[in-house]
Amino acid sequence: MEWVILNGLKGNEIPVVGQIIRVADEYDAIVSKRQYKSHIGISDTLKIIIENSNPVSTLGDIVQNAKVGKNNKTVVKALLKVVRDDTEFEIACIYDYMEHIQKEIKRLKEVDAYHDKMLKQKKEKDKEAYLETIKFMLVGQETPENYKSILQDWEKAYERQQKRVDDLYKEIKEIKKLRV
Repeated sequence: MEWVILNGLKGNEIPVVGQIIRVADEYDAIVSKRQYKSHIGISDTLKIIIENSNPVSTLGDIVQNAKVGKNNKTVVKALLKVVRDDTEFEIACIYDYMEHIQKEIKRLKEVDAYHDKMLKQKKEKDKEAYLETIKFMLVGQETPENYKSILQDWEKAYERQQKRVDDLYKEIKEIKKLRV
């Protein structure tokens, strides 16, 4: 292997830690949104890093005898695995959060059912009984006046998380196609 660095080190002379840091720094620089550039997707970022692990022929004498690119292919392969694993972990975490959201939606829909039953009651005593049950089912800052709004917020949050999972599955599908 022959990685040429401007300070004279090349190939196995470059410490593996340095090679790892170089790839990690490049990944972070490309994927991160900055005020002077927009966000680049993970799979597009990985494509750039893979491209940078291929021999460069445009730098003339600097890489005249280079057999590989700026990035160590073994390190890039490891990065691909880390990104896949991290994306799968992120999906699992989102699913856990979505389970919590579903429980909140179910609870607030039960509150809504009691609210509907309360409105149908003719006796004030029965209405009060339903209202007390509703108050017992509410948590935190929820009130009989605002729970419907909170329910809608939870439903929107669930939709956003579902879209995020769908996007991550598309991303991981693209990542799995990449080859170093």
